[in-house]
Amino acid sequence: MDLSNYPDTPAPDPLRLTAPLPLTGRFFPLGFPLELRTNSEDVLEGARDSWGEFAPAFETQPIELRILVGEEERGNASAEEPVFRAQARLLAVVLDSENFGIVDMERCFGFASLDRAVARDHLFASFYFLDPMAYACLSDRYLTPVHAACVARNGKGVLLLGGPGCGKSSLAFSCARAGLTFIADDATWVLRGAAEPMLIGKCQRMRFKPEALELLPELARLPRLSTVRGKRSFEIRTAEVQGLRTASRCCAGKSIFLDRRENGPAALMPLTPEETWIRLRRCCTMTEDRVWKEQEASLDPVARAGGLVLRYSSFPAAVEQILKVV
Repeated sequence: MDLSNYPDTPAPDPLRLTAPLPLTGRFFPLGFPLELRTNSEDVLEGARDSWGEFAPAFETQPIELRILVGEEERGNASAEEPVFRAQARLLAVVLDSENFGIVDMERCFGFASLDRAVARDHLFASFYFLDPMAYACLSDRYLTPVHAACVARNGKGVLLLGGPGCGKSSLAFSCARAGLTFIADDATWVLRGAAEPMLIGKCQRMRFKPEALELLPELARLPRLSTVRGKRSFEIRTAEVQGLRTASRCCAGKSIFLDRRENGPAALMPLTPEETWIRLRRCCTMTEDRVWKEQEASLDPVARAGGLVLRYSSFPAAVEQILKVV
């Protein structure tokens, strides 16, 4: 068939499968390589804000994220929160028909479509899309996330674990001001498959609730960074705290489960390795079965390092108890 008389017309692309993504960036969240492609400088700026302070530490298959930003713009989209759902090795993040993402954790690949208003809100786009998509891939392949703060002495880490309001961030800050090294304030990752259990954290920043300003007056004198609207929190850069020692990794040591009370003396109570393992398991998020078994196994050496319950009502007294076991 002679098609020379027919004009060249592009094939229909309602899925925007061939939409150009000319902007690229290479980042290292938690030290792991990630390659980002997008058509928005706002997305790149959000990625730099989230991951720009991390240095390369692990040679692994890069995570690939593609973030497509459209022309639509909803002024109040970032006033809501996305819904997260997962099955098998797929994670979906859905805000609305114009703002959604999906991650194939097995392939370390993620795609998101955002409107211009959400992309322009760097904090929101990073907090709800870029960070979860990247860390979902890392948690599927290499890491076990634990809801815990972490401090260390001489390279040996101490996990501080507990639910909301138990004082993880403020206690980690207090320990760091007492001479320990700050690793993480709310999320710590266990590196799976390491010869010796390793803990990894985001040591560049700390997040606090507003009431921490009354408990730790020093925070009021530091530059504060905003966080996502509705989260009632603020962040500081640890580099702004004079004399604060930080590190992104350490070996695993004791696990201390916090029992904060209104009054009473501070006291440590030992746990068996079995009790420690059960409590650690409760501080992780369920994942696909095979990955969950690997993550559970990575907690075994952490539990064997020992666990304690710390009952406390004041941060100075709690720090005094922690210094006894590190």
